[in-house]
Amino acid sequence: MKKLILTTLLASSILLASSGKELTKQNGCMECHNIMGKKAAPAFMGTAKKNLKWYGDEAKANIIKGIKSGSKGKYRQFSDTEMPAYSNISESDLDTIASWILSEFQKMKSQKMSQGQKISGQRKSRP
Repeated sequence: MKKLILTTLLASSILLASSGKELTKQNGCMECHNIMGKKAAPAFMGTAKKNLKWYGDEAKANIIKGIKSGSKGKYRQFSDTEMPAYSNISESDLDTIASWILSEFQKMKSQKMSQGQKISGQRKSRP
């Protein structure tokens, strides 16, 4: 019985660690980024929005490239901020992180659209 409980706990922690949010915490991403709202680096929602706008179907690949290779000056408000390269993160984990960032943006976008709000930076006009 103890082996079964231990195996179940181990499997649960592996699944938890493979979630995008957990991977961003484990790899120190949250030290500079927030999900929403600026910190030392752009919020994940902003990076998702811009990458989808600029790269369309290649947004995920571009986010992965940015994490893996690093970047500087990609986002105007953070032109002096350098994103270090995280070449030590596995391809599978990079894919999970990028997918999570994009899916969180899509969830936020869907919520705002269902509430009649725009996410393009334009304010909803007042009655």
